[in-house]
Amino acid sequence: MKNSRKMRGLLVMLIAFAFCFLAEPVKADDRTALDGIYVEDISVGGMTEEQITQAVNDKIEQLKPSVINLSAGEQNAQVTAGDLGLSCANPEVAREAVTIGQEGNVLKRFLTQNRLKNGETVTFSLKYTVDGEAARQAVENNTAVLNREATDATLTRENGEFIVNPGQTGCSVNVDESMAKVVNYLTTSWRGGIGGVELVTEETPAGGNPEQLALVKDLLGEGTTEYGNGTSGRKQNVAVGAEKINGTLVQPGEEFSVEAVVVPFDAENGYALAASYEMGKVVDSYGGGICQVSTTLYVAVLKAELEVTERYSHSMIVHYVDPSMDAAIAEGLKDLKFINNTDAPIYIEASADGSTLHFAIYGHETRDPNRTVRYESETTNTEDPTPSLTEDANASFGTIEQTSYGYQGSTARLWKIVNDNGNETKEQVNSSTYRMTSDVYTVGTKTDNAAARAEMQAAIAANDLAKAKEVAAKYSQSSSSSSSSEKKEDSSDDSDSDGTEKTDDSSNTEKRRTMRTRRFLVTVRWEPVNCNIFREKWESRGKRSTDSVCFFV
Repeated sequence: MKNSRKMRGLLVMLIAFAFCFLAEPVKADDRTALDGIYVEDISVGGMTEEQITQAVNDKIEQLKPSVINLSAGEQNAQVTAGDLGLSCANPEVAREAVTIGQEGNVLKRFLTQNRLKNGETVTFSLKYTVDGEAARQAVENNTAVLNREATDATLTRENGEFIVNPGQTGCSVNVDESMAKVVNYLTTSWRGGIGGVELVTEETPAGGNPEQLALVKDLLGEGTTEYGNGTSGRKQNVAVGAEKINGTLVQPGEEFSVEAVVVPFDAENGYALAASYEMGKVVDSYGGGICQVSTTLYVAVLKAELEVTERYSHSMIVHYVDPSMDAAIAEGLKDLKFINNTDAPIYIEASADGSTLHFAIYGHETRDPNRTVRYESETTNTEDPTPSLTEDANASFGTIEQTSYGYQGSTARLWKIVNDNGNETKEQVNSSTYRMTSDVYTVGTKTDNAAARAEMQAAIAANDLAKAKEVAAKYSQSSSSSSSSEKKEDSSDDSDSDGTEKTDDSSNTEKRRTMRTRRFLVTVRWEPVNCNIFREKWESRGKRSTDSVCFFV
């Protein structure tokens, strides 16, 4: 009983003491935090609420340079807390630090103050937040570094051996979900300093099939043509076109377009000016000679027995392959396309050494080794070039100059002949029509003889070369006869007394040579065409050629 009275008395004394101790409240503006109060690692004892707020803001500024690593698979990017818009999420902590032990329940105040006097501490935690839009921008700004494109498995050929290169899985950052993850990390887990967030990503599987690529070992077909007689520009174009196709991988069922790979035909794409066919004429254009690239590949495709879906012959005959084995290219007009109809990828290898162009197609050989395939070209019709005459009123009458050589027109077809274990079959692959173009002659009509000029102009209008030569010879003979008569009338002055005529053999020989030249004067100028065959035909007739220049189309 006595003890109970003593306890009650003690309690009353404590309460009274507390009231006395805390009797005089301090004005809010002047109040400072008690010693032993901390905000994170900041000792705020003796600080006003305003001072604590400033200390907290200083702490945030110190944290802003902290590096936050953003990772997406094997890719990484660094941002700072400041980049993410770091700020304090609980600024009211300043007031809480000031008021603890000085406001509220009297007993709690007393107990808090008593703990602090005994050396204990009270620590308030800072809470962080970030700006959602800033976080989104920080993630988006680094997607170029963090994202990884998927790559297909590839096949390369080095030193005559095939090497399979595995593809790479693609990775792309989901910006919305990654931004939310960054915000959550900084507001719940991060306590300052270096941090890191694994972003949310979406994967794209690698393309290609390494197992199928490994099947590519066998030579399915190849084609070779010569281009060493071409101009430097043409050689450049052949080399550029071959390089653009070299190393191409065509998957089973995939269609390959030559035009899509080699265009555009301009200087920026590596091409030079060279001769090409255009509207039945030979003209210089960028990419001239590219058709030899497509043609040589066509030969390889035929031998590999791939499915040709688009092929065009040249407008005029070419001479680096047999008729109907060519394949012309014209941007936007003509293309060579084929489908890989095998069970494995095919690899196209191309090389151009300045003289020989070679294409080889590799894949998985499944054809019977006893099966053979060959191709035969058949010319079904030919049309020799016809003459085309033009007048040159400033050239001497009767001179005939061939300014360009025409092309023989023809029709042809290509046959595929298969021998399968002794059983031979023959089928037509294609047919081709090649335009005939005329031999162009320039005929001189400069003369004072109106009748002669009229006759020659009539021959020119009719494109009648034989008639033009006849007219030239006719009036050359007439002129020669007149000159001879004049010579005879004057010969009495050069005779001896015995009446013998004096002659100069060398002079007469030169006159005869001149007369023959005037009758049949044809100056041959070889235009830049594939002229070997034409020159042989010309010279087989006993004619002579000068200034020979050849090229391929």
